[in-house]
Amino acid sequence: MKKRLLLLTTLLVAAMGLSACGKKEEEPATTEEVTTTEATTEDAHAGLNYNELTGEWSADYVSKRPVAVMINNLKEALPSSGTKKADIIYECMVEGGITRIMPIFSSYEDIEKLGSVRSARHYYINIANEYDAIYVHYGQSKPAKEVLDNHAIDNINGMTYDAGFYRDSARVAPHNAYTTGERIKQGIEDMKYSADYEEATHQQVLSFNEEDTDLAEGDAANTIHVNFSSYSKPYFIYNPDTKLYDRYEYDNPQVDDQAEESDNILTFKNVIIQISTYECINPKNDLQELTQVGEGEGYYCTNGKYIPITWKKSSKNSKTEYMTADGQPLLLNPGKTWVSIIGSGSDAGVSFE
Repeated sequence: MKKRLLLLTTLLVAAMGLSACGKKEEEPATTEEVTTTEATTEDAHAGLNYNELTGEWSADYVSKRPVAVMINNLKEALPSSGTKKADIIYECMVEGGITRIMPIFSSYEDIEKLGSVRSARHYYINIANEYDAIYVHYGQSKPAKEVLDNHAIDNINGMTYDAGFYRDSARVAPHNAYTTGERIKQGIEDMKYSADYEEATHQQVLSFNEEDTDLAEGDAANTIHVNFSSYSKPYFIYNPDTKLYDRYEYDNPQVDDQAEESDNILTFKNVIIQISTYECINPKNDLQELTQVGEGEGYYCTNGKYIPITWKKSSKNSKTEYMTADGQPLLLNPGKTWVSIIGSGSDAGVSFE
């Protein structure tokens, strides 16, 4: 009996020893798997450069300061030229319920025609400064002139730098001022602006997912109606084939007349609607002030769905931060982004289908 117990005990100890050895042998395999995954992620971007305006990696992209250009958005001035090459486009309301757009370009040198270019507004200057962009415009409002006179931004102004612009005889003034990538590049050199970021102060504005990711929650956003006023009611329609939003203005697709006809509609992976407040500061010409410092609500749309978000900006010189409803930083999908900053008045609003 004692021999039997001794034998069972010996077998039990041996089995436990084998089991323990087996566990120890599995650990290096797990470590090796993690290391391999990290190496694969790094290898995926080998030889590529990161575009912080779109969250995309490309061998052709060269990191440098972008340019932000004031573009006409009146019905009489459409179609625009060169706007499809923008990485980000902002739209804000100006006088009379109309809007202007400000495309931001990380690559602009090869743009053959860009416009029509219109005058500056001071709140657009604040947005352009968030991206450390060089601001391109033709003229300015009185509040914008005060900001420009204080050298708040590196800018190329058609009123003071005629070589940067030309008039298109096919259009009537004031919808006929245009520029090119070469003229902008020459203007940057002539005015001795730095084309490179100031690394010590530079900050990335938008944050992105590593890859295209559907929203885990949210409701359908196959059509996004964005009302600025009774006059300006643009909208976006989601294309499930391209997984992009097509932009519509004045009940027609908003197109770029310099793009191929088969692919000339302005399209976006991300649409952000930021809700703020506009206030008339000059009744004579309905000049507007936009509240930019503070906090507010909004919506983020991608891949046919939307979620509520919040935004905050602590000072005029800080960047605008976008967050999910639970306070986490908002991560956009890699690709182009349209930002509509609407008011909270009775004629303004957002709806989804």
